[in-house]
Amino acid sequence: MMPSERAKLYLIDGSGYIFRAFFALPQLNNSRGMPTNAIYGFIRMLFKLLKDARPEHIAIVFDSPKKTFRDDLFEDYKANRVEMPSDLSVQIPYIHRAVEACRLQLITLDGVEADDVIGTLAVRADKRKFDVIIVTADKDFMQLVSPGITLWDTMRDKRTGVREVRERFGVEPAALIDIMALMGDSIDNIKGVPGIGEKTAAALIRHFGSLDQLYAQLDQIEQAGIRGAKKFGALLLEHRAGAELARKLVSIETKVPLELEPEALIWPGIDEQAVAELLRELEFGSLLAELAPSQRSLPLGDSAAEQPVAGERLTAAVAELAQASRIALHLNHDETPAASKLKLHADGSEITYVVDAEEIPATSALLSGNSSKSCHDLKQHLHRLHEYGIRLADADFDSMLAGFLLNPGKPEPSLSDLYHQHLTPLGGGASAGSEPRVVAALREALLPKLEAAGLLALYRDIELPIAGLLAEMERTGIGIDAGALSNISSEFGAEMARLERECIDLAGHPFNLNSPLQLREILFTELKLPTKGLSKTKSGYSTDVDTLTRLASAHPLPQKLLDYRTLSKLKSTYADALQALIDFKDHRIHTCFNQALTATGRLSSSAPNLQNIPTRTEDGRRIRRAFVAPPGSILLSADYSQIELRVLAHLSGDSTLIEAFSGGEDIHARTACEILGIERDQVDAQARRIAKVINFGIIYGMGPQRLAGELGIALNAASDYIKRYFERLPGVRAWLDETLRTARECGYVTTMYGRRRYLPELNGPQGGSRAQAERIAINTPIQGSAADLMKVAMLRLDRMLREKQLGALMVLQVHDELLLEVEADQLDRVRDIAREAMEEAAALQVPLKVDLKWGSNWAEMTGESGQALNLPATSIV
Repeated sequence: MMPSERAKLYLIDGSGYIFRAFFALPQLNNSRGMPTNAIYGFIRMLFKLLKDARPEHIAIVFDSPKKTFRDDLFEDYKANRVEMPSDLSVQIPYIHRAVEACRLQLITLDGVEADDVIGTLAVRADKRKFDVIIVTADKDFMQLVSPGITLWDTMRDKRTGVREVRERFGVEPAALIDIMALMGDSIDNIKGVPGIGEKTAAALIRHFGSLDQLYAQLDQIEQAGIRGAKKFGALLLEHRAGAELARKLVSIETKVPLELEPEALIWPGIDEQAVAELLRELEFGSLLAELAPSQRSLPLGDSAAEQPVAGERLTAAVAELAQASRIALHLNHDETPAASKLKLHADGSEITYVVDAEEIPATSALLSGNSSKSCHDLKQHLHRLHEYGIRLADADFDSMLAGFLLNPGKPEPSLSDLYHQHLTPLGGGASAGSEPRVVAALREALLPKLEAAGLLALYRDIELPIAGLLAEMERTGIGIDAGALSNISSEFGAEMARLERECIDLAGHPFNLNSPLQLREILFTELKLPTKGLSKTKSGYSTDVDTLTRLASAHPLPQKLLDYRTLSKLKSTYADALQALIDFKDHRIHTCFNQALTATGRLSSSAPNLQNIPTRTEDGRRIRRAFVAPPGSILLSADYSQIELRVLAHLSGDSTLIEAFSGGEDIHARTACEILGIERDQVDAQARRIAKVINFGIIYGMGPQRLAGELGIALNAASDYIKRYFERLPGVRAWLDETLRTARECGYVTTMYGRRRYLPELNGPQGGSRAQAERIAINTPIQGSAADLMKVAMLRLDRMLREKQLGALMVLQVHDELLLEVEADQLDRVRDIAREAMEEAAALQVPLKVDLKWGSNWAEMTGESGQALNLPATSIV
């Protein structure tokens, strides 16, 4: 039924919103390193629109990734557009989730551009007596303007109707198609008539009435009173075909076969729960606060239960709290230190004491005393209290770590996440009280769940104590030679300039090395490099790393481009970025170790990420040379040898693997003998490489196709290698099968230490998600066990070093490697302790082995044989 009054329909140009948000905001990353600027800007614009317009009918339309009729009309349509930046493409799924959470109708039609879908809906709705508002900044939509259709640029609060079009162009909106046909559109690579801009095009159409009339009366153009008419007449004649093609390309289609009526686009309002969960996941606290009060970070309760204390009242409160067996605390972190507040709550009490920043030091005796403590995010509380000179002691409950172990699919859960998940439904009316009271309630709720899941020992014996050690490592930091980084940056810059000159020489003319469009033109049109098997998008062949690598054998330019890109990344990501992160007080870099981020339990590093510094090239190792020991000290690297393969041997009980590791054999050489059917003295570098790829490929669930690609061999040969591997190592095959069977049965896999990872996709339909879950099910018990074992080793080593009072500092952990800063005269003793602590960290069916090396910097180290080692510190050889 059509509405009796003119209702309003808002049609949002979603693709335009995305690009506007991405380019309007600076780079934003969340704590996991994922770019979020486009998501943030998009959601903020969407919230503003919904708040200002309060629409009854609304839809948001996105472009289809598939070819459209315009691509068929003109092969080079949009050809000069650069490929979507990877930092934007990873954000698109979250933007779609935001639209769905806001319960807006999301429309994408295969093979149809958003403009045409919007045009069809707008015209259809106008005929049904809707007032249509197209939310966009794109002037192309002006051709649709009518008394019932207007445009709204919400960012500038600029509205465009018939009057505004007439004032700007002097014609009716429908005539804009002909004006645009003459002008062309450089953004979409629509040529039009070269030399004719907006003013001239508008004047011509005003005078002649239409493009057809202009060409019918072209011999009269000099009488039109337009300056330069003779020149334009020649251009129009020469480019008539281009103008007529442009008219087809710029015309918005309004009769798309769309099975959707305007009346169906009713907006029921946002799904507050879904939006809140997404905003928490993305760490958009400010946006979360814009929702209804029930969606704020915590529904904090009666302020009367919170008592500010200072002076004598604080002294009395501290004395009272000291009698409690357990205290829950929460120290908020404010950008202005003076605004920080410490909240303290004794179990069973109705009162939460609130201490202002300047009074926090007075709680030192209480917080370093022997009463048990609970908090959320122990590591951060250790840091924050350390700033006040307070050593937090006997902290035996961290709600963040407990929540993460119970649900590792939700990294770094906030206090609000856990409150709504475990204490009350999201949006419920119950008051949470204060943050410490929530922590206390979570302790009562989560500890039984940890015990029921077999996670209590992992939580108590590994995760809680490692939080304290990681806090110390973060405060210690690692020495860095700022001068060396500066020199490296300059050298990389000079080398990049040389490579740029060489690339230009090879191309035969100047070009922008960072322009995919120009690279595509040079590689495939000018140099005519082979395109067989290359990936192709609607804008042309890709110029990514894989493509350039494949082309490197056909011409020297692709390899030069790869070298340039490698240096560019090293320079920007490390040589330049690390300089900006040096702490000027101690001339060290202080990374952050993320304990509750990866589902396998592996530690990750951020701000900066020191675990991904390249090591397999000399240029990458130059970065590591800038990490140095201070005068009088040495850097000691203790690296587990083939830890994941040793864990596989232990878990699978495979006799061949156990025999090889127990006998100190080269495991890759042994595997080569087994699967290639050769003797030990016949194992050459190529045979060992094949075995190594297979050994580690099995851990990550590599199939024949991936193996064939890695080794550059035929698919049937790769299948044969895998078949022989499992024939010769049947224990591994049996373990893999049993692991998958058990995981499907119970819905999760576990590590040696009981860590769980839930994989519901294992029982889903056949396809990519299930295959990925199967690979994760194989890898997690191995990688997760190795990660847990490393944490045990770190705790053992820290305890042994403290007992011996050797003054060695643990400064970095990179997966299987620990890096220590050791006083030079204590090196021998610390080496022995490191070996003992790490090799005896667990009793496996195979021995653990640690490779030790040391030096004045992280790249140039001497091994126990006395030979200088320039190999990457994390290499497995």
